[in-house]
Amino acid sequence: MHVPSHGTLISWQQELEAKLIRIASDTQFTARISEPLVHKAAVAYLTRPSKRLLGMAFLHAAHMLGVDGYRFHDLIAVSAALEIRHGAILLHDDIVDGDTRRGGHPTAHHALRNPFGPDEAAGAALLAGDILAGMAPLPILGSGLPGSVRSRLCELFQANTALVAAGQIEQLHLDVRRDPNTVGENEILRIHAGQFAPYLMCSIHLAGALAGLGDTALARITEAGVPLCQAFQVQNDLAGYTELARVLTSDPETESALTLANTSDLGRRRRTVLVHTALNRLPGGDHAQLTAYLNGADTDFLTVLSLIEASGAAEHCTALITNLQAQSRKNISNDPGLPPETRTALTTTWDYMNALYDPASPISRLYLDARTDLARFGK
Repeated sequence: MHVPSHGTLISWQQELEAKLIRIASDTQFTARISEPLVHKAAVAYLTRPSKRLLGMAFLHAAHMLGVDGYRFHDLIAVSAALEIRHGAILLHDDIVDGDTRRGGHPTAHHALRNPFGPDEAAGAALLAGDILAGMAPLPILGSGLPGSVRSRLCELFQANTALVAAGQIEQLHLDVRRDPNTVGENEILRIHAGQFAPYLMCSIHLAGALAGLGDTALARITEAGVPLCQAFQVQNDLAGYTELARVLTSDPETESALTLANTSDLGRRRRTVLVHTALNRLPGGDHAQLTAYLNGADTDFLTVLSLIEASGAAEHCTALITNLQAQSRKNISNDPGLPPETRTALTTTWDYMNALYDPASPISRLYLDARTDLARFGK
C-alpha cells in the first residue's frame, strides 16, 4: 500500500473537520444542552484548531493496513468518534488541572463562570464533558458499517476509554507522593504508558479490527507501541518546559506568562521524567531546593527553571525520546507474531505519528492547509 501524499492527508483532515462541524451543530447530539453558553463551551472542544492525531492516525493505519470494502465516510465517522472522545478527555483534564485557557480560548469551566457562578461552573463543565463522552461512540453506531463491525469497534473504543481514565488516576496518585526521590524513571514511564497507550493505540486497534486482526495481534501491537506512547508523553513534558522557559525569560510579568506558569506541569509540581532526571543530577543543596518545591515550598519559578537547566535534564529527555521512538519502531517491525505486511504497514504509520507530533516536521503543519480559517495562524 502506498504512503499517502500530503495532498491526501490534507483531504482526509478536511473531511474529518467537516464531519466534526456537522456533529457540533446537529441537534440530535446537542438538543439536551439548553443553555447556549454550555453548548458553545462543549463544542469548542470539537472544532478547535488541532492536528487531529487520533483521528488521522486511525485513517492512516486503516489505509496502510489495506482496509477496503467500507465506504470512506464510514471511516471518517470512526475517526470523528476518536476526536470527540479526545475533546471530552481534554475538557475533563482542564477541570482537573485548573487550566483557564486552551489554544488561546477560555476553558469550559472558566467560560461558564458567568452563567453558573464560580462555585458551579466546574460542575456544569464536567457535565458538558460527560455529554461529549456519551456522544463519542455515536458516529460509529450511526455509520453504515455492518452491525457486527460496529459492535466490535464500540467494544474496543469503550474498553480503551476506561483504561485511559484508570491511567489518569494512577498519574494523579503519582503526583501527590510526598517524596519524589522514591519514584524512578521506569515507574514514571510505566504510568505514562498506562494512560497514553490506550489513548493513542485505540486508533490503531480500530483500524486493525477493520483489517481483520484479532485480540492477540492487537495486544502485540499495543505492546510494541508502548515506547512510542511514552516518547510522546516525555515530548509533551519537554515541550511544555521549553515553552515555559522561553516565555518566562522574555516577559515574565504578562498575564499569559503567569497563566502558563501556574498551569504547567512544573507549576502543578508533577513527577515527570524531566523532574526525576533533574533530581538525580543536582548536587545536595540544589537537590534539596527542588525537592522542597515539589513538596509545596514557595520557590521562585525562575529559580526552579534554572535548577532544571543546570541539571541537563532536558538533554537527557531529548535522547530518551529518540531511543523510545527507535525501540517502538524496532518492536513493530521485527515482531514475528505479526504478519509481515502488518509490520510494514504499522511501521509506516508509526513514522507518520512521530512526524505529526514533531513541530519541526512539515507533516505537523498540514492541518493549517486543511482548515482555511487558520490562515491567520501562520500561513
